[in-house]
Amino acid sequence: MKLNFFETTKYIGILILATLLTFFFHEMSHWISYELLGYNAGFTLNGASLKDSTIELSKIQRIITSASGPIFTIIQGITFFFILKKYNNVMLYPFLFLPFIMRLGAGWANQFQPNDEGRISLALDLNLYTISAIVVIFLLFLVFRISKQNKFSFPLNLLTFTISTILMFSLAYLDSKYKFRII
Repeated sequence: MKLNFFETTKYIGILILATLLTFFFHEMSHWISYELLGYNAGFTLNGASLKDSTIELSKIQRIITSASGPIFTIIQGITFFFILKKYNNVMLYPFLFLPFIMRLGAGWANQFQPNDEGRISLALDLNLYTISAIVVIFLLFLVFRISKQNKFSFPLNLLTFTISTILMFSLAYLDSKYKFRII
């Protein structure tokens, strides 16, 4: 599939929107789980936490709050997999690709500090990367299947990978520098 200049510009715009929405709803899912457990929490575009950092959550509460974001992100990936399976619309592809690249980046970032899947793995006495690897492989499978079925070209996938990686790291950097609290 080859995009002209206008389509490429539109695609990049949708990629930016998909990045922002994927991160927003992922972190909002963490926030919702904290709130449903009865805690006062907040979130930014790349993090969610209790407002009172002295509170110690139980092991199951830590697993629940860590899993809620990735669960939403996996559901997003599955939903857009089926939408793209039915409607071959390349402009929706970023909403499938972003869950994959986001969880791939999160898996890589485990080396610096355990994140969602890393914390779950450690809580379950597994290797730090176990749950991350399972999630990333599953999402990559969805991306690969749709890309093959809908004949999304290697250049399109390379463009999507490159831009989404830049957007993901930019968002993470800006969030760590400015901490724009949403709630």
